[in-house]
Amino acid sequence: MHFGVNTFTGLEWGTGDEDPDVFQPSGLDTDQWARALRDGGFKLAILTVKHHDGFVLYPSRYTKHSVVSSSWQGGQGDVLRSFADSLRRHEIKVGVYISPADENQYLHGVYANGSARSRRAIPTPVEGDDRAGDAAVRSFTLDATDYGAHMLNQLYEVLTEYGPIDEVWFDGAQGRIPPEKVETYDWDSWYAVIRALAPNATVAVRGPDVRWVGNEGGLARENEWSVVPVKDSGNGSIDYALKYDAPDQGSREALAEARAVAQYVQWWPAECDVSIRPGWFYHEDEQPKSVEQLTDIWFRSVGRNSVLLLNIPPDKRGLLPEADVARLREFRERIGLELPEDFARGVRVRADGRRPAYAVDGDPDTAWACPAPSRGTLTVDLGKAREADRIRLGEDIRRGQQLEHAVIEARVPGSSGWSLVAEVDTVGASRVLTLPAPVRAREWRLRVTGSRGAVRLAEFGLYRSRM
Repeated sequence: MHFGVNTFTGLEWGTGDEDPDVFQPSGLDTDQWARALRDGGFKLAILTVKHHDGFVLYPSRYTKHSVVSSSWQGGQGDVLRSFADSLRRHEIKVGVYISPADENQYLHGVYANGSARSRRAIPTPVEGDDRAGDAAVRSFTLDATDYGAHMLNQLYEVLTEYGPIDEVWFDGAQGRIPPEKVETYDWDSWYAVIRALAPNATVAVRGPDVRWVGNEGGLARENEWSVVPVKDSGNGSIDYALKYDAPDQGSREALAEARAVAQYVQWWPAECDVSIRPGWFYHEDEQPKSVEQLTDIWFRSVGRNSVLLLNIPPDKRGLLPEADVARLREFRERIGLELPEDFARGVRVRADGRRPAYAVDGDPDTAWACPAPSRGTLTVDLGKAREADRIRLGEDIRRGQQLEHAVIEARVPGSSGWSLVAEVDTVGASRVLTLPAPVRAREWRLRVTGSRGAVRLAEFGLYRSRM
């Protein structure tokens, strides 16, 4: 959720010298945000607590370029507080985007000032610090530049004063500063504070837990691997060994190609980010994507072993626009029509290996275990012939992503044997296959023909789209 001074200036990238008083949401209602997200089926939301311009949506002790310098709510406003409280009331997890770039701090001589890393006390006391003498205040001594310490202090505030944070989202932007001015980010120290203060938080996208898929269109690769070759890019940050937008990040061929530069392989699943509108911030002349566009993105992100991060920007009122709210509701309804009823749930199955019924019990924490690598057949009996044109698969990723090739077949009426329906080269956490035409059959089967280790299949679902 991109929200800040850019919402009111019409920019996508701010300049850092905006008058904070431009931030004037006339009817901020984060409960309206949360209701719309809940009704749209979303599980977690991320607020741009600070974008590249440096304007902060909560009252920080370490900058005045924030809501405290706006006349909005008499300088007492706190968007992050309202956001976090609303999400938790509606049982949605809380994420924060804190841009490493900060053009306001550049203007104040802090960001990209060439300072060396040195030991810094975090949180750094400030004049009149309300935390002074509080025995519960946890302290750290970490290596950081001048700006790195500024970021550490802001991370400390966010992670200690707003309840449990479930995701911390970074990008690697440097902002619109002179090209010879570069801030080398203190990733290792930032990660250390997050791990200590929010041990269950996912750190994405310039983080060790989730990677950027490589485009801002919300589209994963046809075969998206969660295990990819990586290298150290400095100060504790992992980076792609191959190009970030390489068409193949994790196959055996990709691993071989990366051997010259990769230091190790990492469980680093993909996140697909895209905005519901052309821009990331709200602009009055833009409209949300159609349901058809969003559905196509869903199948090419969630349906390809990735997480979909859909940006929905609040408007100048501090509300999600009515058109966007309606589109989110329509989007959820459309996915429900695309995958309405799992015909395979709880039906009779047989297989080699162990616990075949776990593939159709609807529980992602149970799985059919193939007998050995590159081998295993699961046969599903629906009890009667039914038409299906969507197949959903999922591996038990607690045991890794193992499947490298499988075929799905059906015993079609009038045929003497099994007919090929689809083939797949990766599955991971979630893979949704769309068939070009419905297939009618009582018996279906999946045959594992290639894998890195023994496959554990947590989901085999069959659906007939109502669209």
